[in-house]
Amino acid sequence: MIIRRAEVDDAFALQGRLRQQDYNEVWAAHGHDPDEVLVVCAQYSTLLWCAEVDGNVAAVFGVAPSRNAADEGQPWLLGADELRFDTKAFLRLPAEIIPRMQRVFPVLRNMVDARNTQSIAWLRRIGFSVADSPVPYGPFSMPFYSFCKE
Repeated sequence: MIIRRAEVDDAFALQGRLRQQDYNEVWAAHGHDPDEVLVVCAQYSTLLWCAEVDGNVAAVFGVAPSRNAADEGQPWLLGADELRFDTKAFLRLPAEIIPRMQRVFPVLRNMVDARNTQSIAWLRRIGFSVADSPVPYGPFSMPFYSFCKE
């Protein structure tokens, strides 16, 4: 797996290939086409990276400014099925990326779909605090957990 700075074109390259759990989460959170939301997230992110597996974009991720506070950013990651083939490399990723995010935004906060148990476990493993109870979120009031790293 290769991690590099990304461009919005990398989000376009990922369109149509989102993992089912990512597709479901984006739909539940926004009620819009997840492929379109992916590009918008990339466009609004202050910092943006992608992960490549065998020369293909396997994930696009970054951090966007929060509307809540100037020192708060919203980290996000959307990936394709190829992402799971290099789990060890992906678990090392936060050691490099999270400190860069926190130099710009000391507080990282966002929401994760309660059905996305794989992402919830990964967030906990990389040091994010995940709320104990889900709350209704998005246009369909689906259960989501808030997560944070300060």
